[in-house]
Amino acid sequence: MAKGSVFHRFKNIINFFVWLDSFLPDSINKFILILFRNIPFKLGVLIRYILLRNLSISCGDNVIIYEGVIFDAIEMMSFGNNVSINPNCYLAGEITIGSNVSIAHTSAFHSFNHTWSDTNLPINENPLYSNRIVIENDIWIACNCVILSGVRLHTRTVVAAGAIVTKSYPGCSLLGGNPARIIKNI
Repeated sequence: MAKGSVFHRFKNIINFFVWLDSFLPDSINKFILILFRNIPFKLGVLIRYILLRNLSISCGDNVIIYEGVIFDAIEMMSFGNNVSINPNCYLAGEITIGSNVSIAHTSAFHSFNHTWSDTNLPINENPLYSNRIVIENDIWIACNCVILSGVRLHTRTVVAAGAIVTKSYPGCSLLGGNPARIIKNI
């Protein structure tokens, strides 16, 4: 069975539930998303997809959100087609994810960062700044990766397990390490 075939077979039914859910206020949908964050199997994936379609800026077809994924500021995120975000990932802030992207378990995306320039305030009370994270098309992010503020992962990039990506690199690259660097071109 081809990837996404189940989605496409039931697309009209799914779109009906997306439309029905669109009548609920965002605050209720966010609450439902939290309640159903850990529901496993196809039912959980379906409920999270319906909510994602109504809460995010945009959401393509066949977006699979597994259990335990936390979205902080989901209204600032957009998702392409054929995206999978595996269990226990954390996504915070302005994030754009293209099509054909796979994100393995326990990875984190932080588009917010603390400043520390005001020495009269503790660091956690200094202002936050945000710089969008962009994940282009055809990307694989392995488990336990961290993608930080302002990073753009260009098309056909692989991020090795445990990498901490602090800056952008050209596409067709294998990135790894802390901080991440190009290991080889692919």
